[in-house]
Amino acid sequence: MRRSLPLLLAVLITSTVTGAQVGAPSEFTAEDMLKVVSASVQAMSEDGRLVAITERRPYDNAEVDNYRYGDPTYLAPSAARFVVIDVDSGRRSYPLGDRLANVRQAEFSRDGKQLAVLVASPATKTANAVISLMVGASMAGPLAVVPVKSANLIAANSSLDWTPDGGRVIVSMRSPERERQAAAKFKAITEGPIVVQSSSAPFLEWDDLGREVKWRNVAEIEVSSGAVTDRLPERKLSSFQVARDNTLVVFQEDATEKTDYDVIGGTDNRVLVWTRGETEPKTLLTPKDAKGLTLRWSDDLRSFAYAKSGEVFVRHIDGGEAKNLTPKPKADKPADKPGTAPVLTPDEKKEAEAVENFSAGAFSRDASKILVTSSKGWYVVTVADGARKQILTLDKDEEKNPRVAVLDWAPDGSAIYATWSTRDKWDRGIVRVDAMTGQMTTVVRNANLYSAGRLSRDGKRFVFSMSDGDRPADLYTSDTSFGGLKRLTTLNPWLADRRVPRSELVKYRDADGKELYGVLRYPVDYVAGRKVPVIFELYETFFDNGFNARAAFLGHHGYAFFTPSVNLVVGRPGESWAKGVTAAANKLIDMGVADPDRLGVEGTSYGGYATVLLLTQTDRFKAAVNISGKVDLISFYTDSPRLGVRNTHAAEKSQDRIGGTLWEYPERYLDHSAILRADRIKTPLLCLTGDQDPNVPDSQSREIYYALRRLGREVEWVHYVNGAHRPPNSVAEAIDFEGRILKWFDKYLKKDETRPVPGAGKGGGGT
Repeated sequence: MRRSLPLLLAVLITSTVTGAQVGAPSEFTAEDMLKVVSASVQAMSEDGRLVAITERRPYDNAEVDNYRYGDPTYLAPSAARFVVIDVDSGRRSYPLGDRLANVRQAEFSRDGKQLAVLVASPATKTANAVISLMVGASMAGPLAVVPVKSANLIAANSSLDWTPDGGRVIVSMRSPERERQAAAKFKAITEGPIVVQSSSAPFLEWDDLGREVKWRNVAEIEVSSGAVTDRLPERKLSSFQVARDNTLVVFQEDATEKTDYDVIGGTDNRVLVWTRGETEPKTLLTPKDAKGLTLRWSDDLRSFAYAKSGEVFVRHIDGGEAKNLTPKPKADKPADKPGTAPVLTPDEKKEAEAVENFSAGAFSRDASKILVTSSKGWYVVTVADGARKQILTLDKDEEKNPRVAVLDWAPDGSAIYATWSTRDKWDRGIVRVDAMTGQMTTVVRNANLYSAGRLSRDGKRFVFSMSDGDRPADLYTSDTSFGGLKRLTTLNPWLADRRVPRSELVKYRDADGKELYGVLRYPVDYVAGRKVPVIFELYETFFDNGFNARAAFLGHHGYAFFTPSVNLVVGRPGESWAKGVTAAANKLIDMGVADPDRLGVEGTSYGGYATVLLLTQTDRFKAAVNISGKVDLISFYTDSPRLGVRNTHAAEKSQDRIGGTLWEYPERYLDHSAILRADRIKTPLLCLTGDQDPNVPDSQSREIYYALRRLGREVEWVHYVNGAHRPPNSVAEAIDFEGRILKWFDKYLKKDETRPVPGAGKGGGGT
C-alpha cells in the first residue's frame, strides 16, 4: 500500500490543481493577464508548521518610476499581500492587516513564536522608501513597528536574522550621509549640468554608482526597545552571513579597483570572518585568491568549500591549508625542457582530457560530508579523509540525462533530496538519493510541475509550488514521503470559469538533425484536425510548460502558441533560429495543427532580437512583433550606459554568443545585425518599446522602423514614453500593449476580421 501512495496522490493532485469548471466559461482578457496571482515563500518556521508568504499580482505593480533606474536610493514598488499560514490547521493570518505592502524580508524566531518583517514605505517624487522593522507574535494580531534607535537606516538590501534567544534581530544599515552621497551622484550624471566621463577614472560612472548600495554596517536591534548595537563597522559589503550561534560573521568585502569587462558587475572580493570578542576581522581569502571562486559554506559557517581548476578544496576558518578533496592524477611524463609542459601523444592527451573536473556542492548539516559533481555524476565526499562515493551516474551525452537539481540534505546527512525530470516528456517529481548507497527513491513522480521547493530545517516537511502545467501554480505542503499532502493556497479562484490552453510537449529535429523540444499550447476551443494560426514565441531553450498569460489571452482568440527550442552555437547564433524555428513550424504543419499561411512570431528582449534576425532569413511568417529587442549589434555594443559593461559582455561572452570583441570578429557583428539586411524583411513588423529602457534602448527599434519605412515595408513602432524594458507602465498601458499585439496578428493572420484595440484612444498621442 505504501508503494502506491505517490500514484494515488498523483490522481488527487491533478484533480485538485486543475480545479472545477464552474458555469459557462468566460473569455480570458488582457486585463485578466494582470490579475493572475503568484505566491512566494518568504519564511518558514524550523518545524515547517508556519509558512509566511507574499501573494502578488501584476495589476498592483504596473507602475514604476523608470526615470530613476540605477538610482541606488530608489526602491521600486512591490505591492503584495503578506500572509502567515498554519500548515496543521490551515488557518491564515494577516500580520500587516488585509492590505498590500512591500515586504523585503521576513523571518520566524527559532522557536517559531515570533515573526520579524522588513517593510518598505512607498517611494514618492519627494521622498525615498524607508525600511521599517515590524515584530510580533507569529499568529496573534498585527505586527508592531519597532522604534529603531539609530541615526542610521535599515538598508533596502538588508537580510534579516534572529539571535538564538529571540531577543534581537540582525540587519544591515546605511548612514543617511551615504544615501545623500548616492543621490547626489545619480543626480549629477543624469541632470548635469555638465557631465564628464574619462578613461582615467577607474570605474565606469554607472558601475561605480551601482556599488554605492554596498556601503553598510551590520547591527543588532533589540525588538523590545529598538536599541541598536553595531556588530560590524561600515564596510563595502558584497554579502555577509551570521552564524546560527551568533558568534561570528563571515563576509565578502568589495575590493574591486576598476571596472571588470569580463564579468557583468564583476567584483573582486576579500573574504573575512569577524568573531565575537575580536577587535578586527581576519582575512580568509585575498581578492586575488578569491577571484572567480564560488564559496559553499557549512551550516555553522566554520568551513567553506570551492572549486578551482576542476578540483574541490575545503578550508576551516580557524586556519590551516586548504584540503584538496579531489586531486587530479599527477602527470608521470616529464617535460622535454625544464619549465615547459610535457608534450603528450594523442592517446596521452585523450587520457588527460578524461580526467574529471569537479564542482563544489552543499555540505551536510554537520559538515562531515560534501556533495561534489562532475559531468560523470554526483559524489559524496567525506571531508576528513577525502573518501569519495559516487551516488549518481550520468551519461556522456548530456541530452540522455534527466534534469536533477539539489533541494537539500536530510538533517542527519543520510540522503539528499532533489528535483527530477526527464527530457523527453513531462515526467517530473522529487527524489531522495541515499548518501551511502546512491539508491534513488521516488518521493513523487507525475506530470505536474514542481518548483521553489523548500525543506523545513527539522527535515520533516516540504513546501513547494505545484501546478498541472496549464493553470497557475499554488503552494502545497507534505511530509518527506509525500504523505499528508495539503494545499496551502487557492490564489486564483476566479480562474475556475476561465478555460486555459492545453499544453503539449512536441519533439522535432532542426535542419542539422539535432533533437529539440518545444511547448505547444492549443487554442482553448481547439478541435483535433483543424488547422489554426500559430504564434511562435522566441527566446532561448524551452522544456517545461506552466501557465503563460499571453498564450491564454491569444488562445481565447483562436491562436495556438508555440515556444520552440534552438541549438544555439557560439559565433553563429543567427543560423540557429532559422534552423530550429522553421523546423518547429514544419513539425506543427505535419501534425495538422498549424496553418502554413498563418504563422506569426514574437519575442521580448533577446527574443525580439531573434525575431527580427529570423525575418531576414525567411518570409514564412506573415506577421511579427519585436518587444524591446535589438537589431544592430554594433550600435548596441556600446549603448545603454546605465548598464555599465552589460552590452559589451552580452555580445562577447554571454547571451548574444558572438564569442569575442567587435574588433576580433567584426564580420560576426555585421552578420547578426538585422538592420544591415532589412531589405530582406518581407514580414509586417510591429515594434514595442519603452523610452526609458536602460537595457535595449528604444533607438534600436527606431533604426529598424526608419529602415523598413525607407524600404517601403509594413512596419509600426509604438513607444511608451514612461516605460522601460517592460514597455507598459500602467494598467491602462498594459491593456493597450496586449491589445495591440492581438490586433497586429489579427490584421495579418485573420484578414477577414477587424478588431478595435482594447483600451486605445483614451489619451496620449501615437505614431
